[in-house]
Amino acid sequence: MKLPATTLAEAKLVLDRQRRALNPAASTEDKRLYVPREADAHETLITEAESAAVNKRPFRWFFTGHTGAGKSTELNRIIGDARVQRFYHPYLFSVRQHLDVSNLDFSDLILGIAKSVTTIATNEGVLIPKELQKRMAKWGAETEFETEFAVTGEGKAGFEFDYWIGKATLEVQAGGEKRKTVREKLRESLTDFIKLIDGVVDAIRKNIKKKVLVVIDTLDHVDHLPVFEIFTNHWSSLSRPSVSLLIVLPLPLLHEPKFMAVADGLWSLLANIKVYTGPGTDELNVEGFEFFKQVISHLAKLSLFEEDALEDLFRLSGGMIRDMIGFAGDACKFAAMENPAGKVQRRHVVRVLDERKAFFRKILTASDYQVLEKVRKNPYPKGVDGIGPLLHLKAIIFYPNGEGWYGLNPAVAAILDGPGH
Repeated sequence: MKLPATTLAEAKLVLDRQRRALNPAASTEDKRLYVPREADAHETLITEAESAAVNKRPFRWFFTGHTGAGKSTELNRIIGDARVQRFYHPYLFSVRQHLDVSNLDFSDLILGIAKSVTTIATNEGVLIPKELQKRMAKWGAETEFETEFAVTGEGKAGFEFDYWIGKATLEVQAGGEKRKTVREKLRESLTDFIKLIDGVVDAIRKNIKKKVLVVIDTLDHVDHLPVFEIFTNHWSSLSRPSVSLLIVLPLPLLHEPKFMAVADGLWSLLANIKVYTGPGTDELNVEGFEFFKQVISHLAKLSLFEEDALEDLFRLSGGMIRDMIGFAGDACKFAAMENPAGKVQRRHVVRVLDERKAFFRKILTASDYQVLEKVRKNPYPKGVDGIGPLLHLKAIIFYPNGEGWYGLNPAVAAILDGPGH
């Protein structure tokens, strides 16, 4: 379908909240659709990556922000940056695509690192030294990976290790008894397994003259409590492989002192787009609203929307790019049902708002509403328990203006302002 859409019928389809992440560094079409964010948004991250390479130490960084804020697209831009490409060979590993996000173990992430490393080696045609291949075969036999996955004669050019890793990853994703077996075998042989990963990393580095950078994406879609447990109790194991790591994490972890001690300042937050000029006001941030209109205009003609409807959609989005696109699509759907030749008006946005209110009414508890009331009264709360999970749900939104402040999701605010409350 040609973009931008010129009818409501087309717009409701292309304004899809599940649109894939853009890769403006690698795709001409994606570069055309991409709307640049603040120029300095990732300078600290990139500078740390450069510094780590120059000083011959591993690069470690945690990257976070609200779900739907555009982190995957920004990750593509970061790893495509010439300054990163100069020193690193990045590989983006999607936890949601390759593992089971509802049942994660720290060994799964080490397996993900191994899969990333072996994939790079295979794609780059890196020759694995025979001595390392022997160690891999010995490890496979001793841990019974060979018999578990019946790989005899199935390896590629004598490099069976990548086959084992790929098969083990599939079993972890599928669940069942084999997932338990894979995890047990990796835990029991963790030291030797990491040495094998390091052997492949060393072969890659000698071949392409760059460091391996594994980017672990979509962990922010996982409930933050198991992720918190993994990174506070097992970070020493996760950071043992000699790869550089850029890890996307759930935003609520920034409210966990134990995790912040692990992060030790090596983190950055991708802020959602600024919606308001500040707390306690309905005045739209001009730059933020223009950004929103640019995003929509690449997908659908702005003439399909009344200006005040666009303003309401921007407010409802909370500055999340995925919600900007998805809510605009929903509004187009409601407008098309009423009049295919018409425009999106404020009443159509109200229908989108009602759907969001219904969503939050189903999941918020009485104790959640107590926290929400506190945040509504004070956008700069000090130690209010319960904020973390509500950030994960986007019932509370962190706005980046100035030192940063907290506001209620517009749908949640409408519930609190409505009847019966």
